[in-house]
Amino acid sequence: MREVTQTILHGDPSGIPGNCLQAAVASLLDLPLDDVPHFILFDDWLERLAAFCIEHGYRPIMRMPDVPVAYGMAWGPSVRGVRHAVVWVDGEIVWDPHPSRVGLLRVTELIAFEPVGGA
Repeated sequence: MREVTQTILHGDPSGIPGNCLQAAVASLLDLPLDDVPHFILFDDWLERLAAFCIEHGYRPIMRMPDVPVAYGMAWGPSVRGVRHAVVWVDGEIVWDPHPSRVGLLRVTELIAFEPVGGA
């Protein structure tokens, strides 16, 4: 895992949505930010996210917050009042891609990154 910081923040003057999801995926897949799509820009972002992760060896699986996740992402509200994605390993936040590194107010969703083929 690499620690990738998001480059577009919520409220960017360009109107482009923040790229915390892009940065969290880049971190989990150990890729440079520019090698990962800004998924939220697409209506079918969830399908694109799944296809991209599978191409890179992981199947993203939605989990409830009370289900143990060894490697993946957590989502929830941030102190900035927006939904935010962070890197989640063994039940805790290990990397917040936002420059503040504040994390989440609470976890509302988890996405487990399961190795394709169960490897």
